[in-house]
Amino acid sequence: MHFKQLASVSLFLLEGSRACLHDHMLMPQVQDVKDALSKRDVPAPVKTAIQNVRVFDGNCISEPQTIIFDGEYITDCDANIEQVVDGTGRILIPGLIDSHAHVQSVEGLENMTSYGVTTIFNMACPDYDLCNSLKSNPGLASLFTSMIPALAPSGASSKVSSVPLDLILQPGMDPKPIVDYSFGNGSDYFKIVSAADGPTQDQQNEIVTYVHSLGHFVVAHAPSVDPYKRAVSAGADVLQHIPDDGIVPATLVQSIKDNNQAATPTIEIFRRAYSFQPQILQFLRGNNTANASYENVIENTKQLHGAGVPILAGTDSVGNTVPAFYFPFGESLHQELVNLVAAGMTPAEALRAATIVPATVHRLNDRGAIRPGMRADLIMLNSDPLVNISNTRDIAKVWAGGVEYADVAKMTGA
Repeated sequence: MHFKQLASVSLFLLEGSRACLHDHMLMPQVQDVKDALSKRDVPAPVKTAIQNVRVFDGNCISEPQTIIFDGEYITDCDANIEQVVDGTGRILIPGLIDSHAHVQSVEGLENMTSYGVTTIFNMACPDYDLCNSLKSNPGLASLFTSMIPALAPSGASSKVSSVPLDLILQPGMDPKPIVDYSFGNGSDYFKIVSAADGPTQDQQNEIVTYVHSLGHFVVAHAPSVDPYKRAVSAGADVLQHIPDDGIVPATLVQSIKDNNQAATPTIEIFRRAYSFQPQILQFLRGNNTANASYENVIENTKQLHGAGVPILAGTDSVGNTVPAFYFPFGESLHQELVNLVAAGMTPAEALRAATIVPATVHRLNDRGAIRPGMRADLIMLNSDPLVNISNTRDIAKVWAGGVEYADVAKMTGA
């Protein structure tokens, strides 16, 4: 099969539903990305001791202690320290994980890293070579990506995408070759577009079963109540977005919990759409706004969290690559933590939703917590995020894989 690489449009556009803002992104050229990476001046990692710093342990803030890292990983060996950082009065939290974003450039990685977002789950990739070049670069956020999603021919998504016809799920078509093609080209996980006009229930079921047999996980773009039901029934590991067109039934919430499924609500895209960026709402829904509200978004998130469903912090951010609207990388994840607290989480729970919970759900055993053996993905803060979750923006230093990022973002208002 041949997959035409895209230059200026994304894989899909979901007309009349909550589509990802990956649509109509201005894509950089692969060579431009590689040139930008080659010109980066990355300092060599040194064995570092952060002394007298208080540490977020997943529940509370510790008394002052010393955290040591040697190269990419935290260690408990205190011999041959090369650099000492004074952490007096400061707080150390794990690097943040954005579980739903669309990064397609070195600038995007840099923006994420400057805000302490050290791991990114990229929800689609129209250019395999480009996204593979962005995956693992010293001193920048790690990027994990899905490649082509499962699309159905009747959907608006397939009508505007450049996915070849033989990679679009026709009625009765075996989805396994599409899954194989995606993983054969560097996909880290598989995505189903579970919209109203997406793949059939049988196809979704078969995809999930097959992807699981390969040892991978499945995320499902499920933008409203009915697609949520199909994605839950299929057994998708992570539900992307949260319905704004109605309240998720209590029985479905319980099924999500019983199935050990997780959800990435991406509240921030809805907050923007329903408050100060109405062009996003128009883009996502057109004139189909009946029964849709931001209140539904918050209530559904509360219901899932209250039932014990793992909640992941994600944004759907696209940076400045969509001409119609600006949706900043990095900064948006800090606002998503504020949104999660507004939806009933404690500050500690919101922090876990951007650290250890997504690391666990996405099977990344080397990050999300601060202890020996974990990646030195770290944010040093000037103020306590458990007092006010907005304090995650008050950044003193950031390390990505043990490399300090020099140009950290300055604190802005909530």
